[in-house]
Amino acid sequence: MLTLSYVAAAAAMIAAALHLFLRLRPFITTTTLFVGSLLLIYGPAFLSFTLSSGEYALLIRWLTGGAPPAPSIFVAMRAKGLEPDAIVTAMNFSVALMYVGIIAGIEAVDRAVPARSAMLATAVAGWRDQTIGDDARSHPILLVLMSLLVLLMLYFSVSENHLDTIAQFFSIKDNTERYLFRAHFGGSPNYWYRLVLAAVAPMFVIWGALAGLLSRSWPLLAVASLLFALTMLGRIETLSKAPPVFLAFQIMFAALLAFTNKVSWRVALFGSLFSVLLIYAAARSFIIFYPGQSGAETVYSRIFEVENQTLLENFAAFPNLHPFMWGNNLRPIAMLNGVPYVPAFNIVGYIWYGSHDITSPSLFIADAWADFAYAGVIVYSIMAGAICRTLDIVFLARGKSVVGVAVLGATLVGVLTLLTTALNIALITGGLLLAPLLAGATMLASRSLNRAA
Repeated sequence: MLTLSYVAAAAAMIAAALHLFLRLRPFITTTTLFVGSLLLIYGPAFLSFTLSSGEYALLIRWLTGGAPPAPSIFVAMRAKGLEPDAIVTAMNFSVALMYVGIIAGIEAVDRAVPARSAMLATAVAGWRDQTIGDDARSHPILLVLMSLLVLLMLYFSVSENHLDTIAQFFSIKDNTERYLFRAHFGGSPNYWYRLVLAAVAPMFVIWGALAGLLSRSWPLLAVASLLFALTMLGRIETLSKAPPVFLAFQIMFAALLAFTNKVSWRVALFGSLFSVLLIYAAARSFIIFYPGQSGAETVYSRIFEVENQTLLENFAAFPNLHPFMWGNNLRPIAMLNGVPYVPAFNIVGYIWYGSHDITSPSLFIADAWADFAYAGVIVYSIMAGAICRTLDIVFLARGKSVVGVAVLGATLVGVLTLLTTALNIALITGGLLLAPLLAGATMLASRSLNRAA
């Protein structure tokens, strides 16, 4: 069965790659971002990780000289009396089902609204030759909303003393002490501020900056600049390298989309090089590397191996070390069942690391598996594919626009969040669904006010 599971996983990856390049084509949309990112992290890198039994930085150690490898999760599984082959088999079949489900969700939306789907195909194919559209009637309400966001974020940055927290973190010269400081003081304790910071503010930064440049509106540009500065401050105050890097990615991504959406070899090459340099610089800033420790191996492992390891940790935990949760991983269902809400990533973190302060969030199918086994994997995957395709059809079918670029910039992080946490968290906290809903509500409010005027 193990061999069959590898064949199924590899076949599903090949099918997803063919669907991406032949059916969706190499144009940037939420859907192509989603499928392409999955293949990058959970494609050949996934197979390499499991086939090598989690050997640290396997694919680049010959280039870097290699530092002492990190302990393999496979050793930890055997220490708990688990059989890795059975766990890897279940994980391989789940990954195969994930790719099949995503393709099914995408195709279901295309067939449900064929006319709109045809409009989308025409719009993305002609994106580079289109003039970017902007509805100037939305500028007044956009300026008001952005100003409110600036005031809100300024209040939290001052009241929570974000600058002092950042200064204290970077004054620490020991990596373990930095980790403990981050665990206790990194990020705001206010949920609503964190939601605005992660899911809302970046979209309005992009929207306001593009609208201001096109209309040469200095008020919009000034407020967009203030909002960007406060957003970057809040991202750095999380004391983690990923949030500020993601914001930089979003700005770079929006600048690219203002001109082209075609993934040519030049775009892929320069984008990859810039991304690697940005991630490496962030890692060097937030992590203290000890003598003999390879920064390249650490970054490679964090991107391509840690995510696969956390996925394996989740599949090993359920149902071998903890029974399936049957919906109690979702807060509303846990409340209805009258049981305490403890998310799966907390359970998995405690199982493997013995601490409630450590969590182990992973690819969205990990939570689906923890709740409903294979049924959850296939249903959640269909939903994820359908949601991404629906966003493209709603916001991109009419061609290149300021709103479309802003929504794509927001959904970029939503898609990346899907690779590291649950579907419901990615939709709201990651902004995959929340940001587009707010963009649509803003446009509808603007049109209603203009009609009333």
